[in-house]
Amino acid sequence: FVSRARAMLGDALDAILLYGSAARGEYDAQHSDLNLIVLVTVLNRDTMQRSSRLLHDWLNAGHPQPLFFTRAELRASTDAFPIEILDMLDSHRVLFGVEPLAGLTVNPAHHRAQVEHELRSKLLRLRQKGMLLMGDEKSLLRLAADSLPTFLLLLRHVLLLAAKTPPGNRRALLDFAAAEGLIDKPPFTVLLDLRESRISPRALDSVQLFEDYLKQVERLVLSADTH
Repeated sequence: FVSRARAMLGDALDAILLYGSAARGEYDAQHSDLNLIVLVTVLNRDTMQRSSRLLHDWLNAGHPQPLFFTRAELRASTDAFPIEILDMLDSHRVLFGVEPLAGLTVNPAHHRAQVEHELRSKLLRLRQKGMLLMGDEKSLLRLAADSLPTFLLLLRHVLLLAAKTPPGNRRALLDFAAAEGLIDKPPFTVLLDLRESRISPRALDSVQLFEDYLKQVERLVLSADTH
C-alpha cells in the first residue's frame, strides 16, 4: 500500500500511519482490520482522483478504507475524535513520512463526552436491531458477535476515563475490567470465543446471551456517565 501510494500521490503524500490492533501486535488475519491514516499535503480534486484506484484495490482486498487528512486537519481533530486520537497515541506505527502525532493531547472532557455518546448510541442501535431479530437466533447471535470489537474498544476507554491503564490483549482487557468491577466477563468471553471459532453457535442460547450482553453494555454506559 505504501509503495503504491507513493507512486500514485508523489509529493502530495505526507505520511502513512498504521493504528489499531495491528499496531498493538494483536493482528489476526481472520478477524482484525488493517487501519490506516493517510496524510496528504492537500485534499483536493487531483489528490482524490489519484487516490481512487489505490483505494478501490485496497477495499477489494478486504481492508477498511483508510482515513485521509492533511497534517493540520489531524492536529485540529483532537476535540472531534478524542477516542481515535488516543488510540493512535497509544499504539501506532509510522509507515511513511515524519511522525505527525508528536505533542498532541486530548482534553479529558472531550474524551468523556465522546465515550458516553458512542456507548449510548451503539447501545441504542444494538437494541433496535436486536428487537427485529428476536425470532432469528442465528442472526441475533451474529449481531452480538459483530458488535463486540466496538464495545471492547469502548470498554478500554471507560477504563482510561477512570485513570486506569488497560492491557492491549482482548482477554487480558476483560480480566482487568472484571477485576475493576466494570463488567461481568462471561457474555464478552463467550462472544470472543465465538468470533475466534472456539465454540459452536449451536451450543449457545442466543436470546439469553444477547440479554446478558445488553446488561453489561448498560453497565458500561453508567460507568462512562459517572466519570
